[in-house]
Amino acid sequence: MEKIVMKISGSLLFPPDQKYYIKLKDTIENVLNKGYKLGVVVGGGPLARYYINTLRELKVSEAILDILGIESARLNALSLSAMLYPYSIPKVPKDLTETLEIFNNNLIPVLGGLQPGHSTNAVSMILAEAIGSKNVINMLNGINGIYTKNPKDPESKKLDKISYEGMEELIKRMDQVAGGYELLDHVALEIAKRSKIRVIFIDGKNPETLLKVLEGEKIGTELVPE
Repeated sequence: MEKIVMKISGSLLFPPDQKYYIKLKDTIENVLNKGYKLGVVVGGGPLARYYINTLRELKVSEAILDILGIESARLNALSLSAMLYPYSIPKVPKDLTETLEIFNNNLIPVLGGLQPGHSTNAVSMILAEAIGSKNVINMLNGINGIYTKNPKDPESKKLDKISYEGMEELIKRMDQVAGGYELLDHVALEIAKRSKIRVIFIDGKNPETLLKVLEGEKIGTELVPE
């Protein structure tokens, strides 16, 4: 039975939209019916950024802001895990031990953040390692893959495939602060490298795109080992 990790942008879940939650649950049911086992990681999204941006202006430390990001992601994760019942339970794991207990009971663990300094992208790689998955599907909001520059830049080009080395060059141009990490951060990439995890970045606005990826359609951008 193949194992897949889904990383879902927090901005897809907050503010919550009933129609999106229903489509996402239906998609996940279809994935399970195809015989996959799933683990899910959810980002903090706008909820986290509202708190972080306000408190950063008030000179709160980045370490504390990371905690706010973690708790925001955990709230998003709790809302999704509640929606996914009975395939999941309304409990957000705080560590890998709790995560594996849920996963080994044939339920879907839905994680938010774990610890300061680790983005939820890093958590998705850690989860993939823990459950023995070589594939992470990263569901972005309104962006259909990885681009050479900001997707809004007319000179930017979408990449169908990118190596770890190429991703490392892109990451160097990104701010590594709480509330950031829009693609991957250094920690996430290092974990992907050591376990040779493949990551496919897709636009998650239509959850059914996930099914197309699992059926072999070339969608989004694929991050692959050299």
